[in-house]
This record gives sequence, C-alpha cells and structure tokens, in this order.
Amino acid sequence: MKRRFLLAGAGLAIGLIFLGGSLWNWIAARRAGPEALGHVPDFTLPAATANGPTTLALADLRGHPWVADFIFTRCGGPCPLMSAKMAELQKVLPNNVRLITFTVDPDRDDQTVLAEYARRFEADPARWFFLRADKPTLYKLVFEGFKLPMMEDPAAESGFRVIHSTKFVLVDGQGRIRQYFESSNDGMARRMADAASALMREVP
Repeated sequence: MKRRFLLAGAGLAIGLIFLGGSLWNWIAARRAGPEALGHVPDFTLPAATANGPTTLALADLRGHPWVADFIFTRCGGPCPLMSAKMAELQKVLPNNVRLITFTVDPDRDDQTVLAEYARRFEADPARWFFLRADKPTLYKLVFEGFKLPMMEDPAAESGFRVIHSTKFVLVDGQGRIRQYFESSNDGMARRMADAASALMREVP
C-alpha cells in the first residue's frame, strides 16, 4: 500500500513538472512570437556604408529587426537584382529595421569596393551596411548561422565564382532568425514589411 502511494505521488509529481514545463513553454512562445529558426553567431566585422569604411557588430543591431542577404560586387548573376530589391526594401520597411549585406567574395570585395557598391544602390548609411568577413568567419555565418548554401569555384568566370543563396533573411532584435524570403518573388517587399512590423510589436 505504501509503495502504491509512493508511486502515485511520484507520478503526480512528474505530471506536475511536465504540466509546468509545458505551461512555461507556452508562455515563452506567446512572448517570443513565431518560433526562431536559429541564432546568428556573434560577430564584429569590417563594414562599409555609402559614406565609407566602418565597423559593425551584432551587438550594434540589438533591439533592431534586420534583413540579411549575401552577394558579391562582381556577380554576373542575381546579385544586382537582389541589391535592387534591398533598395526597394529600404523604402518600405520601418525606419527601425536595418539592412545587412554580406559579401561572399571577401578576397576581392574590400571596404572601398563595398562603399562604392553602396553608393551605386543609394544605400542609406544610417541603415544599410555592407559587411566583409574572412572566409572562416563567413563560412560559419553562412552555414551554421543562417543555414544557407554557398560554394566557391576559383576556376569559374569572375562573375560566377561564388554560388550562393538568393534569399533574404529576417532577423529579430535578439539575433534570432525568424523568416526566409525568396528575393525574386512578387510581393516580397510588402510581405517582408508586414513581418518586420509584426516583430516590432512583439513583447521583448
């Protein structure tokens, strides 16, 4: 009899722990909004804006939703179209949202080159930053952080040396990846603006 009560008590305790854990997860999910798809690794990187060289860290983006993409300035494929789309986002996204472009060709895209590219697309220097990482850091960001594909072929023609994703990535103010958008899709800018605005309404 005593053992039966002990087992029943243990079962009740386990049930309460499970219920409490489930309740906590539900509350956390309600506070955090849609489930995060990953976390961006910490970084402090050389960067450029239309005004010239600078530095940007993940900590500088704290509290700001941001959109990331990956391009290279000599790209003969989708990069110019992606950057044109990012310039469109610059016009429709809330002012609090930052735009972060990573070069996937750091050997050739130094800060001077990136600054010139920023001017080409009339990038707002207060919002749109072009980052350059060494290759080990870049690979960690792309593969482990953003979970996107990328492949370099040094033997390929200059404009096609790097194959990379054409997605835009929406990141919240805590560095959590929240949504992926295909940059070439119709209506992408408006959907991105709606999603970014929703992030700004979340409980921190």
